[in-house]
Amino acid sequence: MKKNYFLTLLLTFIFSSAFSQDLVITGAIDGPLPSGAPKAIELYVVNDIADLSIYGIESTTNGATAAGAEYTFPADAVTAGTYIYLSFEDTLINQYLGITPQYVDNVINVNGDDTVILYKNGTIEDLLGRIGQDGTGEDWDYVDGWAYRKDGQGPSATFNPNEWTFSGPNALDGCDKSDDSGINADCSSVFPVGTYAATASTTPSLTISSPSNGSTISFTDMATVKFSVSNFNVAPGGTGDGYIKWTLNSVAQADKFDTDDITFTTTGGTTYEIYMELVDNAGNALSTPVNQTISFTVGLPCDIQVSTITTSCVTETSGVDTYNVSIGFTGGGTSTYMLTADNGTVGGDNPSMMTTGTITISGITEGTNIVFTVKGDTSNSSCDFTRNISSPTCKGLPFIETFDYADAAVLSDQADWESVNSGDDIITATGSLTYSGLKPSEGNKITFNGSGAESFTKFTDVSSGTVYSSFLLKVSAFQTGTNPDTIDGGYFAGLAAGTSSYDARLWVRPNPDTSGTTFDIGFGPESSNPPFTTSTYNLGDVLFIVMAYDLDNDVVSLWINPDAATFEGAAPTADLGGNDTNAPSSINTFILRQDSTNETPTIEIDELRIAKTWAEVTPKDTTTASVIENEIDGFAAYPNPINGKSLTITSSSIDNKKVQIFNMIGKEVYQTSISGTNNRIDVSGVSSGMYILKVVEANKTATQKLIIK
Repeated sequence: MKKNYFLTLLLTFIFSSAFSQDLVITGAIDGPLPSGAPKAIELYVVNDIADLSIYGIESTTNGATAAGAEYTFPADAVTAGTYIYLSFEDTLINQYLGITPQYVDNVINVNGDDTVILYKNGTIEDLLGRIGQDGTGEDWDYVDGWAYRKDGQGPSATFNPNEWTFSGPNALDGCDKSDDSGINADCSSVFPVGTYAATASTTPSLTISSPSNGSTISFTDMATVKFSVSNFNVAPGGTGDGYIKWTLNSVAQADKFDTDDITFTTTGGTTYEIYMELVDNAGNALSTPVNQTISFTVGLPCDIQVSTITTSCVTETSGVDTYNVSIGFTGGGTSTYMLTADNGTVGGDNPSMMTTGTITISGITEGTNIVFTVKGDTSNSSCDFTRNISSPTCKGLPFIETFDYADAAVLSDQADWESVNSGDDIITATGSLTYSGLKPSEGNKITFNGSGAESFTKFTDVSSGTVYSSFLLKVSAFQTGTNPDTIDGGYFAGLAAGTSSYDARLWVRPNPDTSGTTFDIGFGPESSNPPFTTSTYNLGDVLFIVMAYDLDNDVVSLWINPDAATFEGAAPTADLGGNDTNAPSSINTFILRQDSTNETPTIEIDELRIAKTWAEVTPKDTTTASVIENEIDGFAAYPNPINGKSLTITSSSIDNKKVQIFNMIGKEVYQTSISGTNNRIDVSGVSSGMYILKVVEANKTATQKLIIK
């Protein structure tokens, strides 16, 4: 059939004159380099545009609906015939395609199954992809490939894949250097940069879009060749303009009377050459021959597959231990495999000899992440892959931290600690906190306030039973921000299943506000508005805090100044607690948090203990400053020793109490009466030394040795 090229040209001219628009999306690439670079769109300026800011771009992912432009071009003037490139970065695209994009924005950080929309004055002007549809597996899918507009097509607010040429998914696989430099040395053509013509050509053309010429595709036993034909009607029986002759490795194949994909069986490690040509109905070449040749290689198979990777600690101590790795595999026995690891000793079953088995890596230093590599014999295998394996935490419980580091030492620099983020550090301060009845403190303490880095220590996963943590807490000053949070204050410590969440959080809230000197304490799994204590505590008080997470029942519990009589015994009734409705499978992290100057007060913490029993986190004081007798519920007296001028006395009852202090020869040196559950008394008039404190409450007595410094 003879084509009327003059009529086609005339209609094209009339259509373009009547309906031409100024800007059109002409191409997009989803590259094979790290992060999918280069990712970019190409646009063509059909007519001069005085102000480009009337145009904007939106990308929609995973079948999302359109919501409006996410990126608006600047108010630049552009001339007809100009190509515009918008990319999500400017380095790799330049190395890969030789393009320096005029505009860079993350809106184009999308894949080849996502939709790109061009807006003009807020109205959809052009599309690549279908709005509201994920393109995976669709006729316009070009993940790890490219799409390019056919000449004379677009713009159109209705997507029509027939206006485009698509490489197909994974067409750019292998089209990069092994060092990911971005220099395209492995493929002769990856994207038809700047080849769009605003007026459709009437000249017949044939384009093989996939595989790319010179590429190596992954092993397959059936290759698919995608191509497109323009301005030529391929049809059988002389009803069209002609048909297609083609050869495979110079061997003639059955003539094609359609434009369906070509498929043929392949063998790994073999190079194939495809030659295709348009011929007229008599089988003769066109007056101007139209043909294309490509060659590509099918990679060798990689039969071995690694499955479950597990790590296990050889020992679990607070020091640096070693761990082992087990790696399951299938598909072995098909090549000679070289197995390497950059730490430890590789052993176990040999995949060169066995079909299935377990590879082991032993003696790896704790804290050292390793890279495990599998390489096959290049004569029969393409296997060359790595697995990154992270070190487990080989820190068993109990864990005791006395913060015995130098003054001003950064906590996250110490062997057992790490930092989640950057910012003001938690540091060590000289001196220590003490609490009556508790084993005397050693080493120093830590201090932090305001905003800054979170520090954490990890321990071996606990997936059943209860994890307890205890520490001494002193809030010495309230937050200093201009808008302090008095609703729920800020949380600053927690037990967690990792560094991305807190599963039990400890809060401090000024009560009533930062102009006073008292605060209350909140605790729970909540990320806001936890339950708070009804009692208040004083700035400068040293509190003994015990937190717990019961993994069998998903219950979190908090004790504040528990009765010393329970130390090394059984846990008493908690002061605060609740159920975690989003419970983790294990607890393995204790974390300290600095939120902001509006939420985090000045805090001191000392004598951190983490264990699986109450007794292990509440060691008794066996020195002279110990409780001699106690009949009073909830009795505590702290600090002890006393470094300042005051002593705090607590009990569970509001009844009146008589307080006496005797020297070591039995002479009374101080006496007062108090009531309520929490009282601070001034003992500045008592000289330094060792004394006996006696408290009488409703015929119940508590006596304790007391040191005043």
